Amino acid sequence: MLPWCVSTFLILSFSFPDTPVKDLEIDNSGTVWLLTVSDPRVIRLDSLGRQQSFETGFAGLPSGLAVSPSGSWVVCFQNPGILLEYDEDDILIDEVSMQGVSDVLVSGLRIWAVDTARGNIVFPGGEIIARDCAGADSRLCRGPSGSGMVSGSEGVFIVEPGELPVKIAESGSACYSSRGILILNTGVLSVYQGDTLLTGLSCSRISASPDGEIVVLWGGGTPLVLE
Repeated sequence: MLPWCVSTFLILSFSFPDTPVKDLEIDNSGTVWLLTVSDPRVIRLDSLGRQQSFETGFAGLPSGLAVSPSGSWVVCFQNPGILLEYDEDDILIDEVSMQGVSDVLVSGLRIWAVDTARGNIVFPGGEIIARDCAGADSRLCRGPSGSGMVSGSEGVFIVEPGELPVKIAESGSACYSSRGILILNTGVLSVYQGDTLLTGLSCSRISASPDGEIVVLWGGGTPLVLE
């Protein structure tokens, strides 16, 4: 049993693959999209247990994934260094070369990417969004009004184009939710500058749906879907 501190979440049951998860996103319908550490496919799971797999046709394992509120999506490969953008019908609409990309984010009509070689958040053409706030394990998440957040061993930063990144935690994984910014660190899930929600967790990463109503804890254990 999980030791509840604030009973604001309902834990839902999804049927996840046994393989450890590399990246995970949730779309507006509540479908969970994920990459695993050993499968080149993009996997989609709905709450009824149905699974779909998508083959990109590219060699190597994807390193990052992002789904937009409209249903378009992006997957990146750190090796060979490429971004693939698809529309809501899974049709490839763009392909961009970018070395060292480990994660991506769809913000409005633009794509953000983690440049692991330089520790920056950039647009695919190389234009810098934020400097010195990302590492090899950093993950991006979308925020309100064109903002974003990057979290990993370098810290948790709120990022807005044209502004200096603002560090809000020294480590951990974070996302925006309908309850505020959630931070998962060393087994403890809490609201930024607020309540502790859960403790004793084995997961190390957190993701949320675009509306912030569905949250998934993942990485290091079986993912938990919270609503």
